[in-house]
Amino acid sequence: MAYLLQASIRLPLHSLCKRSILSNPLISFRIPTAALPLKMSTNSTQLTHSITLPSQLGHPVQIVAAPCVSDSEFRNAMDSSLFKSWLKNMQSETGILAGGALYLDRVLIQGVDMFGKRIGFLKFTADIYDKAMGKKVPGIVFARGPAVAVLILLNSEGETYAVLTEQVRVPVGRLILELPAGMLDDDKGAFVGTAVREVEEEIGMHLNLEDMTDLTAFLDPTTGCRVFPSPVWRWRHSKLGKEGRM
Repeated sequence: MAYLLQASIRLPLHSLCKRSILSNPLISFRIPTAALPLKMSTNSTQLTHSITLPSQLGHPVQIVAAPCVSDSEFRNAMDSSLFKSWLKNMQSETGILAGGALYLDRVLIQGVDMFGKRIGFLKFTADIYDKAMGKKVPGIVFARGPAVAVLILLNSEGETYAVLTEQVRVPVGRLILELPAGMLDDDKGAFVGTAVREVEEEIGMHLNLEDMTDLTAFLDPTTGCRVFPSPVWRWRHSKLGKEGRM
């Protein structure tokens, strides 16, 4: 899920630092989190865990760790706000389990990447079935924590430019132009402060905290004022905001 901020600034183009690049605006985003009680059990060959969801009381869900996942990683994954939020979203009024047509049978935790003491990335698959068709719904999940992106518009000599940064992105094997962005420490982190810090770190430009505008606040309330950039196989949340003219 993503929070979006915008900054509109009057500056001469030569004042931009070398790491920033002028281009048309691009947008990137991220997701939230919640909690559910979990109960652990293990055996000699595989780490497993069973939970009962209120939305499907007659069908307990098996949580299983892949062989490469350690006991501590398995526990951290199930205790993480990323995983708990995913379960909560599944059972919400608009969640895919709400109508009873689908049910969650099994979750396989495949990978846990720690950022210090917290989980940065969580990879798992979910076996979800359509009761009427008896078929499994595709369910590969790459969960990330909340993030923030900033759209900075520069007005110079009658032209408007967007400031992008060039980042090394190993997954696509390329250098990518993108908005200044960064992950929050947790779901309750101060996204505006993070936005200002990321801009200063990435392009050397200082923004005034009090002038930032939360663009995602203009979204319909039913969206939760957050954006899902790529919900097919991953979810993350970010905010994009705006700063006043300088």
